[in-house]
Amino acid sequence: MSEDNILPPDPSPQPTASDGNVTTGVPGLDHILGGGLVEGGLYLIEGMAGAGKTILSSQIGFHRVKNGDRVLYITLIAESHTKLLSHLRGLSFYDADAISDRMLFVSGYHELMRDGLSGFLSLIAATIKTSRPRFMVIDGFRSAREFSSTELELSQFIHELSAFVSAARCTTLVLAPLSGNEPHPEHTLVDGLIELNRFNNGMRRAREIEVHKLRARDHLLGKHFFNITGNGLVAFPRLEATSERAGAPCHLEGRLEFALPTFDRMFGGGVMRGSTTTLVGPSGVGKTLLALKFLQAGTDCGERCVYFGIYESPERLLAKARGVGIDLKDAVKDGRLAIHWHSAVELAIDELAAELIAVVTRTNASRLVVDGIDGFLQSANRSERFGLFINALTQRLRNIGVTTVLTEELPLYNEFGAPATLRASAMTENIVLMRYVELNSALHRMVTIVKQREGPHDTGIRRLTIDSDGLHIIEGFIGPTGILSGHPSLSPAISVSDPGARA
Repeated sequence: MSEDNILPPDPSPQPTASDGNVTTGVPGLDHILGGGLVEGGLYLIEGMAGAGKTILSSQIGFHRVKNGDRVLYITLIAESHTKLLSHLRGLSFYDADAISDRMLFVSGYHELMRDGLSGFLSLIAATIKTSRPRFMVIDGFRSAREFSSTELELSQFIHELSAFVSAARCTTLVLAPLSGNEPHPEHTLVDGLIELNRFNNGMRRAREIEVHKLRARDHLLGKHFFNITGNGLVAFPRLEATSERAGAPCHLEGRLEFALPTFDRMFGGGVMRGSTTTLVGPSGVGKTLLALKFLQAGTDCGERCVYFGIYESPERLLAKARGVGIDLKDAVKDGRLAIHWHSAVELAIDELAAELIAVVTRTNASRLVVDGIDGFLQSANRSERFGLFINALTQRLRNIGVTTVLTEELPLYNEFGAPATLRASAMTENIVLMRYVELNSALHRMVTIVKQREGPHDTGIRRLTIDSDGLHIIEGFIGPTGILSGHPSLSPAISVSDPGARA
């Protein structure tokens, strides 16, 4: 799926144009702003060079034109309007027919140079009086700062500008370079302060937006990731900041099976609907195949299912499944199973979450597999938020009503005894532990249920075998002790070669 088509989920109701609200039309931004901007408000957008201030303001401007507003774009920089428009022409929101009709471009550079702030304010007043815009952008406020002789003069200019645009009901954006921690008089006088910045993590760079101040709006606090695509700016509200506004979780009755009788009996008939289960274990132990078996059980019953993976392409995944008797080709072809895959490139954790929630909602899926939750951790520029993020993600999936299986990687060799607290599994209702056991010069796979929050479960340790006929769970795999620690010892009375009962 192209990243240009990924829109962040927005569970908040969209306000109407009649309530004094001015929507931006930027995906995800109105959610961060608490609905949009206030009509007639004055907003300061700060950011370093290249942060996206001009694209953001232009995108909002063209959106307001589509909503019937006349837009005024005033520049205080020496760059020509022709050059400015040439940079915007490649973006999908650009509308050539709107230029000089509903979207007017005016330069205030010469008035500012000749008459200072008072002359520039007179130009704004005269232009608003003749063209009557409902939305205005002032680009290049740095020049206004430089032409003010004192902070008092700049404060007076901002105060008069705010009063003027409020009376004219002309919502206004002022673009300025990033001021850092240095206070400026305009910060206290504007109705909102929005910062665009970049976060550095090693060689990676991520764009972030933060609303420091917004009058008359219950906006989301903190930093939020945004991206610039061919469609313009797309913002992704931080999932843990929006979870409380996403509604109450669905309560679903009944259980969903893996279609592995012994394994399902260990759960008491399958996992509870709407729950989240984590399969944890080292590479190659069978986590993905067990998760695919869960999806096959759903598609065989006509359910809609989603596989969301990061490490294996759809072609390799289907071939791998087919090699052990799990044929999902027809389910993919007729739409019962949707496979979404991302190659191992730089990803953004909030963007991944937005796509995941969008595809589950769009397909109305009852079952979901997220194969490789570790990929989300690797995509987190700020790894310290991963615990809160996973908690919010699993809660959002419960709210949707989908039953989820996650896979999480464990080290292949455990040198320090029992496994440490796991990242994703601590947030989920069910934990299935899968490990290798080395006995008699051979590796054996084992599986056990560590936790099931909704009810009692079988705590026995079973042997898992995988062959061309499928996955098999062998009853009563109780011979070795110390399996969970990774240092098993074999009781002399029991042999692991006993096939037992297979399911």
